Amino acid sequence: MSQSGVFGTTEPVVATVTRPMNDHGTLTVEVAAEHSTRHIVEYDTGTVERTLAAMPEGSTLRLVMTPIEGRANVWSVAAPDFRGDAPNRGRPRD
Repeated sequence: MSQSGVFGTTEPVVATVTRPMNDHGTLTVEVAAEHSTRHIVEYDTGTVERTLAAMPEGSTLRLVMTPIEGRANVWSVAAPDFRGDAPNRGRPRD
């Protein structure tokens, strides 16, 4: 069972990139099922960061996100799950 909202997410959620990663490493996504926008600023590995940096606006993928304590609406993300059934799954730009 998934936990979400204030307590974070223990299972992947479907998120759509609304603003590609900027020069400061922030990626903005929308989690439609929760009607929320999240700002991702931490990544489990450099590979995860590079993969998400290559995602264009409109890419939809499954992510496991946890909130960063002490900061409003700022999240850390684990590896994207490309095995899922997210519609319009994103693929990194070449």
